[in-house]
Amino acid sequence: MGKKKSVALIVIMVIVLAGLAFISVASFALSSPNYFTPLISHIQLSTDLGGGYYTVYYPEGVISQEEYDLLINSDTDSDAAETYTRHKGVYLSDEIAGEDGTVSESFQAEFDTAFRVMQERFEGKNYSGYSVKLQDDYTIRVEIPYTEETVSTLFDTIGSDGVAYFADSSGNELMELNDEYVRSVAVGVGTDGNYGLIFNFTSEGQAEFADVTTDLMSSVTSSSDTTVSSATMYLYVGDTAILQTSISSVLDQAAVYVGGGFATPEAADTVVCLVSSALSEDNIFDLTLEAPEYYEYGPTMGANAGLIVAIVFGVLTLVMAVYSIIRYKGMGLAHVLGFITFALLMILCLSLVESVVLNMAGVLAILLTAALVCGFDWYAFKNIADEFATGKTLTASIKAGYKKSLALTIDVHVVLFVAALILYFAATGAVFYAATILLFGTVLSAACTLGVTRFFFYVLLAQPKNKIAFCNFKREETEDA
Repeated sequence: MGKKKSVALIVIMVIVLAGLAFISVASFALSSPNYFTPLISHIQLSTDLGGGYYTVYYPEGVISQEEYDLLINSDTDSDAAETYTRHKGVYLSDEIAGEDGTVSESFQAEFDTAFRVMQERFEGKNYSGYSVKLQDDYTIRVEIPYTEETVSTLFDTIGSDGVAYFADSSGNELMELNDEYVRSVAVGVGTDGNYGLIFNFTSEGQAEFADVTTDLMSSVTSSSDTTVSSATMYLYVGDTAILQTSISSVLDQAAVYVGGGFATPEAADTVVCLVSSALSEDNIFDLTLEAPEYYEYGPTMGANAGLIVAIVFGVLTLVMAVYSIIRYKGMGLAHVLGFITFALLMILCLSLVESVVLNMAGVLAILLTAALVCGFDWYAFKNIADEFATGKTLTASIKAGYKKSLALTIDVHVVLFVAALILYFAATGAVFYAATILLFGTVLSAACTLGVTRFFFYVLLAQPKNKIAFCNFKREETEDA
């Protein structure tokens, strides 16, 4: 490669990397009132690194200490306080607990079902770092990471109880939704760009839904108002209307999209989790759950967990760069540029892929793949040095060293990629997100080790006159006898 071409490529590469680094960490004003926020600020953090929201669900008949104090101090309901029995940090009504404090078997059974179903529903949301646990035996505390959904609506929707069914505008049940009629429910997008639900019906469900929409359209055509061309249908869970949609024709398909007007797929997914759990008769509970308040909380690993992780990465990167350049000189510089490329591409993946959430397990996955970049670059450099020490020319040593490193580099990356792929399809929650990050990191590590660093090395190698010294090699000379 000629020196002029090498200089041009070096300038272009530096500009590109500097530009990526700038938009990754810098914010700046655009045309008013728009403002550019750095890519790193768009990385979604799990509860262990970024905190989130929590709420406590109270079953009907169970009240908090604050509510009990209000009853005590009330001029009209002070006598009602005598109908409650204290149990740890909450109070149970007489309908739930007897005089001896024994909880009725019927309430216990309904609450156990409600707790199990709530665990399943939040597991369906596939949050990273969420928790659903008992608090004071008869309330349910839920913690989730920060989300763009309306949090109060999310908690209220997930906590709905009862059977799922379609109803008309008067609230009359048209079709119960159960596993006999519905195979599955998924998020779908309508022609208006909003999100709704896709119902995958069984043959019985398809026929039943066709009858329902036929009756709805018949009621429209028989209406005296000839301007009406569609009927309104509601989706209920228990006594709560979850969404409404317009039916303008008879629908006789195995898969039907029911528009919900949701602005985000996450909001639609909340309803999917709710309805999916209500399809099974075993998941129906007759117990009203109320989440009166929700609160924010900081990272579970400490308020400065994210900052500490960033500082550790920065220090390790600096130490790695200094060691590489001192130990390998020009080859080390090529490695540093390759590693910076890896880091910036990882930031792009974490910030632009909406389905990725960074948790502590994901941080370890990044560390592992970053170590792969360093380890296999240094392994290749060692092989090049070993080949040069045998008396080969620098060009031949570079080719032989990289060829010698190729098999092990590919084998390790393939094994790690397959392991991450298995976890990706088998796991949920925190492990799922860590597996996703491991997939990205493994691909980027392989690309940078096998291609990017090597490319940088060849471009930089075209510049120095003493290429052997540039690589920190020395050719031992022997004196003639």
